[in-house]
Amino acid sequence: MINWRKRGLDLAVLAGIGTFLSIVSPYGATSAMPVWGSWLYWVGLIIYGALIGEFFAWSTARFLSGLPDWIHWLIVSPSTALMVTPVIAIVHSLFSSAIPLRFLPTLYLMVWVISAAVTGIGYLRSHGQKQAERVGESDTGKLALRSFSDRLPVPFRTAELYALSSEDHYLRVYTSAGEHMLLERLGHAVQALQEAPGLQTHRSWWVAENAIERAQSQSGKITLTLKNGVQVPVSRSFQKRVREAGWI
Repeated sequence: MINWRKRGLDLAVLAGIGTFLSIVSPYGATSAMPVWGSWLYWVGLIIYGALIGEFFAWSTARFLSGLPDWIHWLIVSPSTALMVTPVIAIVHSLFSSAIPLRFLPTLYLMVWVISAAVTGIGYLRSHGQKQAERVGESDTGKLALRSFSDRLPVPFRTAELYALSSEDHYLRVYTSAGEHMLLERLGHAVQALQEAPGLQTHRSWWVAENAIERAQSQSGKITLTLKNGVQVPVSRSFQKRVREAGWI
């Protein structure tokens, strides 16, 4: 679903950048234009460039995932400038005078400077939003863990939760303070811990992320060793989820 609030904020930021550029008129590009003409020129150009940049950002995120943001920036900003430069040349030829071909490389460099700045702002905003989301997820996960631990006897409530294993109608709860048997089905517990940092690794096991000491993969079988030495199997149906989480 489209996050219209975020889209509206993005548009406001772009309009703000365009307004600033219309005032300072970089390189004197719109110094001869009326105020409204300069504003339309820069805001329209910035929004067009942002749409092109978003396409390149999406492409690099999809096909070059795992690389740091500064590598993506080095790809996206010159690629965006390459698509914006001919548009500027066409606009100038329609409303002013044609730009000589020999000047196009210089125009490209001038456009890239602005593209690099706007793209950099975009990546900084995205990085900040991701950090805020991670903080929110962490707080939610801590609340889920605390809510579950509060149902345990007092000695286990402040202990670190390691794992849960299903034994008939009971759960064996593994913690840093030892083990405890709880009358509950694993499915109910997993649902209560769905916001917590952990995964179900088997139809009979749920494991907290911070509890993993090491992970081993041998002959297509994955085994997780917890901090207390307990070994937890990962069934084939959950292996993809465990790998995507980066546990192995």
